[in-house]
Amino acid sequence: MEPDERRLSAVMKEAVDGVRPALPSLVDGATVRGRRLRRRRRAAQAASLCAVAAALTAGVSVFGAYLPTMGSGTVVQALPEAPADGSEEVAFPDFSHLPRDPEPPEDKVALTGRATVHILRELLPAGTGTSHYKGQDSFPPGPAYIDTSGILKVAAGVGRAEVTVNVQGGFGRDRGARGTEFLERFYSCDENRGEGRMTACTVANLDDGSVLMAYEDRSGLLIRRHADLLRTDGTRIVVGTSNGWDLEDGPVLASRPPLSFEALRAVVTSSRWSQWVAPDVVEAAKALTPYRDLTPRPAPGDTDQMGRLP
Repeated sequence: MEPDERRLSAVMKEAVDGVRPALPSLVDGATVRGRRLRRRRRAAQAASLCAVAAALTAGVSVFGAYLPTMGSGTVVQALPEAPADGSEEVAFPDFSHLPRDPEPPEDKVALTGRATVHILRELLPAGTGTSHYKGQDSFPPGPAYIDTSGILKVAAGVGRAEVTVNVQGGFGRDRGARGTEFLERFYSCDENRGEGRMTACTVANLDDGSVLMAYEDRSGLLIRRHADLLRTDGTRIVVGTSNGWDLEDGPVLASRPPLSFEALRAVVTSSRWSQWVAPDVVEAAKALTPYRDLTPRPAPGDTDQMGRLP
């Protein structure tokens, strides 16, 4: 180092001696801002399809060996377990006959967030270990549209990965009233982009006329899988999982998600999903502990905020 450079270095060291950047604060702040920006972007994308907030996820009908899919503008081969034989040419059920203000059956009660997690836990493949239970009751409450969510963790790689479910009673009735075009866009591999780069997607009718779409998208090493079923009774069930602790953000804990497409399909098509359940289901769900209730508790006059899970 030349003498002038040494003198300059000494002067700079003396000027900033003892001053250290608040790296943790900077990183934390950048992370928070990044997540807010992404959520605003996702909200704007969802608003183009639906004026009311609704999770945009996906599902399928027949499972085979390979699925040609779109990725980065080219046709690629998906994972061997990915769904196959899907088609964009699907027929949507007629929801016009569904009542606008349904009343619960006399022997049933409204599905709760805790009961949603309880049912999800029981529908997972045998032997699946679970923990970290969270759920959200329908909000705002009311018989016309039950919307509950549940989250739990299952073993994946060196840690636990997230599995989520969202049950929306009345989705078909309310969205179907906007016309078939809306549903065609909503259940479309071309319109549905997921969180990251889409690597597999298919949509098809089940034998009973329900529409089931499944897709996989990736953000770096983080892989997300979803199955989205729209039943003939208007109920929508969405199940998702990833190979990370958090479905959206990770960190990555395994080479692939803990649940295959086949397992997701088995969960989402179960006849146990309903906006009305037997009282003993809600009672049994109380044994699910520890449980974190994510239902928003707005102040008076603040009930217009939906506060749903992503």
